Amino acid sequence: MARQPATAAPLAAKWRKLAEGRCAEKGERLTPARLAVYAEMLARGRPVSAYELIGLLEQRQERKIAPLTVYRHLDFLIRTGLVHRLQSAQTYLPCDHPDHAHESQFLLCSSCGHVDEVESSGLEALLSRIADEHGFRPDNAVVEVKGLCGTCADGQPD
Repeated sequence: MARQPATAAPLAAKWRKLAEGRCAEKGERLTPARLAVYAEMLARGRPVSAYELIGLLEQRQERKIAPLTVYRHLDFLIRTGLVHRLQSAQTYLPCDHPDHAHESQFLLCSSCGHVDEVESSGLEALLSRIADEHGFRPDNAVVEVKGLCGTCADGQPD
């Protein structure tokens, strides 16, 4: 799914409907403040840190915003499956397919910063089997693979 929502204009109807649907499934409320954080992230189309997000929101809203407020909104967006946290980069990224619950894996370009979110049921099954073999019960499995995206790899000499 391409991230195309508006910045100053209202969030694109498609994304807003997906967000509202996910929140309703979880019994959560999508407040205007939470929606503003989500819309700003979608408008970026790339991973953003919490402090970068705070700066963008303060600029757009022309007021100071407490970091704790933004972290709470990010926690909400993660809990509802609308956003992922990239552990290694300490950034946040809108989910490419928030229409269904899933475990995601990420391919992170160490050159340009591009991130691809992928779903692999085979990898999920493998991790689950390994955990079972060790009597381990994971809360979640975060897989982040760093390397070069196709564009950057094409520009590298062999």
